[in-house]
Amino acid sequence: MLKIKGTELLQNSSELVMDVGGPQAMPVWQRELAALANEPAIGPDWAPQMAPAYLMLRAASIYGGTNEIQKNILNKAVLGL
Repeated sequence: MLKIKGTELLQNSSELVMDVGGPQAMPVWQRELAALANEPAIGPDWAPQMAPAYLMLRAASIYGGTNEIQKNILNKAVLGL
């Protein structure tokens, strides 16, 4: 149960960080926006480093055993099915 909640919490928090970073959070977009802009970029300097972490945490529910399988295991253990 902790594994399921942990991965959901990590994914939700990384999604929030990406939302806060806005367009600057995507490294490719940051380069394109910088090339087109005459002014400094708007947004946090840490935003481009968040995309790889966000994408890796999307896979956390898969490489640890999908959450659906973990829920099935819990259901069998608790309900005795």
